Amino acid sequence: MVRTQKFLCALANGVTILNSDFIDTCVTSSTVPEPTDFILVDKAAEKRFGVVLADAVARAKANKRRLLAGVAVFCTENIPNGGETYKSIVESNGGDFAVYKGRRGAISQREEGDVEEVYLLTGMSKKEKALWPGFEKMAMEAGHKPRICLTDWLLDTAMAQEVKWRDSYLADK
Repeated sequence: MVRTQKFLCALANGVTILNSDFIDTCVTSSTVPEPTDFILVDKAAEKRFGVVLADAVARAKANKRRLLAGVAVFCTENIPNGGETYKSIVESNGGDFAVYKGRRGAISQREEGDVEEVYLLTGMSKKEKALWPGFEKMAMEAGHKPRICLTDWLLDTAMAQEVKWRDSYLADK
């Protein structure tokens, strides 16, 4: 169980996640083994991430790739690991993604029924921090609640397959 781009995008599909022994058995056996005999169990990672994998897979199946439907997620241009990493995770979970470069009008006006929060994933460089006030102002002018956060928010959300918020996700100002 890992919080990588590929793992989180696969999880969004609600797929059955097998341990690597399945491949080893396929290579050494003349028949294809029963996949359900090789369901991934990783108690140490479950504890580290605070997620029971079987529950996350069940939620992913129920979410049908719509966990972040209606959620706008932006990232700074210079975010560590690159925006494409986070774009694929957001879009695999049905969210809207864009890179925020400080330009006005990047956030659409909130309409009745829209999700109120907009998220800016950021690193802690000076260049990224300089974008925060403009993002906050633009979000509020459009009727949204800005949440400028570290990438852990997205990674934890995608891993658990449920949107949770903790203030520890906020980027320090």
